[in-house]
Amino acid sequence: MYPEFFGVIDSYLVLLILGVAAAFVTLFFFLRKNKYGRNEIIDILLCAVVGVASGIIFAILFQNIYDLINYGSNYKWTWAMTFYGGVFGGAGGFVLMYNLFYKRHHESAIKDILVVAPGLISLAHAFGRVGCFLDGCCYGKPTTSWIGIIFPVLEDGIKRVPTQIIEAIFLFMLSSVLLVLAFKNLFNQTFSIYIGAYAIFRFVIEFYRGDYRGKIILGMSPSQIWCILLILVIPVYWVFTNKYTFRRKEND
Repeated sequence: MYPEFFGVIDSYLVLLILGVAAAFVTLFFFLRKNKYGRNEIIDILLCAVVGVASGIIFAILFQNIYDLINYGSNYKWTWAMTFYGGVFGGAGGFVLMYNLFYKRHHESAIKDILVVAPGLISLAHAFGRVGCFLDGCCYGKPTTSWIGIIFPVLEDGIKRVPTQIIEAIFLFMLSSVLLVLAFKNLFNQTFSIYIGAYAIFRFVIEFYRGDYRGKIILGMSPSQIWCILLILVIPVYWVFTNKYTFRRKEND
């Protein structure tokens, strides 16, 4: 659906590239602020590149797995992506590269990475949702409200809830808060804020989505299932990182 390598460049791809670029620039300034050396910055950015690449791959794979489950024999390969697949795949790729490459040459940077990463993810995601809006995908349900927008790509003339823009606004706001906390060194559990805030928001906004989301358990979409699971993970993440990451770093 998304890639148009020849002819007109897809809007989603353009905004995705802009979002990733904005995240990389922000990461660069964050590392400079925290006195990382040139080689350390380059190596962390290389790890991030691997993370982005693996995130895109897994985002596409997750969407195809969802479609295979939903459509069975009518399944066809798609280049569409799902956010949670991208997050899990991106995190896995970054962690693998970090442990195999970065840690061999430098001191640990995991504390700073855990603090700034949520703001970067939500920033890139916000740009991506604007791309969804321009592309006409991930649209909302029909509405007679003043916020309703007609998406020409659907060719039905029906006003729909602009769930993409609503989510983009939320993500830009969330990203701003998380990045201020990171740059000002005000709070180290930014991931807990990010997971909780986005999971709750995403669970609710899914009810307003008009595109077919798939249904797994009790009529909930795959994304809603992930939202519930992630919220349950927050206490575990909080206790583990406070005990083995942040506290240990502060005592060194």
